[in-house]
Amino acid sequence: MLSTLILSVALAAPPKAGCLELKTIAQTEEVVIDESGQRRVQLVPAAKIVPGTEVIWTITANNVCAAPAANVAIDNPLPAEMDYVAGTALGVGSQIAFSLDGQRFGAPDQLQVREADGESRPARADEYRHIRFEFKNPIAPGQMAIARYRAKLK
Repeated sequence: MLSTLILSVALAAPPKAGCLELKTIAQTEEVVIDESGQRRVQLVPAAKIVPGTEVIWTITANNVCAAPAANVAIDNPLPAEMDYVAGTALGVGSQIAFSLDGQRFGAPDQLQVREADGESRPARADEYRHIRFEFKNPIAPGQMAIARYRAKLK
């Protein structure tokens, strides 16, 4: 049976108490022909997603206060029906870590999965369930930080 994920609107996290307004949007890539006949790829809002489709998730943190926001970390759970696409997380000025359980975060080479026989093995990207973006520099008033990753519908 073919499953389909329908994303009818952009997903938005409610503003947390404080100076940051968080917003998450889901987009897919669409090939278009421009006025000069050139093919180009553009991002469009995700609507109807079929298995195997990659969704580009963009998270923005907008500082709406008069003071810089320091020590900003965005913990983003991956949708349960999606798998992270290895090597696609980016956030300018951020350190990126992953988690299998939402509690312990680390670089990909630090994540281990314990098998039923007690043996451990390196975690695969499709086993990541959370991504954390820790921004090294404060976000100035009126500025925003952007984080992005891709995930594929199972």
